[in-house]
Amino acid sequence: MGWLPDRPDFRDYHEATEAIREMLDSEEQLKREIRKRPSLDKALTIPPLSRRVKADSLPASVDLRDYCSPVEDQGQLGSCTAHAGVGLIEYYERRAFGRHLDASRLFLYKATRNLMKMRGDTGAYLRTTMGAMVLFGVPPESYWPYTDDPSAFDREPTAFCYAFAQNFQTIKYFRHDPAGAAPDAVLHSLKTYLSRGFPFIFGFSVYNSIEQAETSGRIPFPSQRERLEGGHAIMAVGYDDKLEITNKFGGVKTKGALLIRNSWGTSWGERGYGWLPYDYVLRGLAEDFWSILKKEWVDTGAFAE
Repeated sequence: MGWLPDRPDFRDYHEATEAIREMLDSEEQLKREIRKRPSLDKALTIPPLSRRVKADSLPASVDLRDYCSPVEDQGQLGSCTAHAGVGLIEYYERRAFGRHLDASRLFLYKATRNLMKMRGDTGAYLRTTMGAMVLFGVPPESYWPYTDDPSAFDREPTAFCYAFAQNFQTIKYFRHDPAGAAPDAVLHSLKTYLSRGFPFIFGFSVYNSIEQAETSGRIPFPSQRERLEGGHAIMAVGYDDKLEITNKFGGVKTKGALLIRNSWGTSWGERGYGWLPYDYVLRGLAEDFWSILKKEWVDTGAFAE
């Protein structure tokens, strides 16, 4: 685990922000892209919150696992935010170009805590994780390998590791749950993005019933008698409207779940993947939803195929 909840900020980008809309929601841009590449018969367009697609027009399920990089294991560190952020970058590179940089999760975790002016295994904010990624970039894993060794994980990366920043500076990051957004509207927006090939990262409250998901990956909605264990950041890579999950501790049964990519290794859940009920979003136990965009990725025409 290691996610630190962060409140919405009116300065956060969201899908109606001009910098985001320019990449996703301009009919003129769509026409220009088609004219530039006649072979491109589809392009991505995501309406802002005020003009989202109707719920009944979305597919009943989406699964983006084929485009994801291998699942990693954060070990004993609270570096889930960095794992989620790196997973997001690697997804887009694989989806757009068929390859990805095996990025250093340890570097991103350290750079994020540097921005927070924190030392030690403190966990991190997702907003700051996104900011560190854009400001400092992320070097290949081979230049700053992952370790959860208490005597080594908090070392300052070499200056060379910061030389990759230019590759990340055009990335835009934005929030799906800005201040005042209704939970059902947020969930619909999240599903809309997933249906167009755009995953996101977020945090959720972890209760002891998560032990039930060890082999199945199906995280139940908590019952009243459970204890709160902490916060965890993960990446959403799909959803299923029909999937049902029952909590063995209290009989709470939910229908509909987000498909998540965890950072607890491939022995957890469905080879590292799992399911989180929609109710976590609708009832405020999941929040801090972030996506990233880069024009270079969108221009490939690899999304919404």
